Amino acid sequence: MGNYTKTELGEIKIHHNVITSIAVEAARQIPGIMRIGRNLKTYFMELVGKSNCAAVKIEFDKNNEIIITIPIIVKFGYNIPEIAAKVQENVKLSVENATNINVKEINVKVKDIEKGRILEEI
Repeated sequence: MGNYTKTELGEIKIHHNVITSIAVEAARQIPGIMRIGRNLKTYFMELVGKSNCAAVKIEFDKNNEIIITIPIIVKFGYNIPEIAAKVQENVKLSVENATNINVKEINVKVKDIEKGRILEEI
C-alpha cells in the first residue's frame, strides 16, 4: 500500500516502506539523534533491516497528504525541542523532494535520551 501516480505509461507506486526509509535517513542526519525507534528491541530489529516499519508510522489523509510519526532517542546534552524541530524540517524536505507528495504533518515523539554506557556502545 502507498501512494500512486498515473502516467501515460502506467502507474508509479511508492510503498510506505520507501517513505519510511526516507524519513528515517533524514532524521538520522540530524546531530544529536542517537537512533530512531522505541526501545532496544527496535534497535536490534534495525540491525536486521526490520525496524523502520515497526518504529515509524506513515498515514495518508483524505487529501493524499502524508502524516508521519517518528519516535527518536536523543543524545544527552542536546536541546530536545531544537532537535525535534530539525527532524521535522529535514524529514519534510527529504520526503517531499524524493516523492513529490505533500507532507501534512510530522509528529516527533521523543522516547528517551541516551543514558549510560550501554547506549553509547550501541
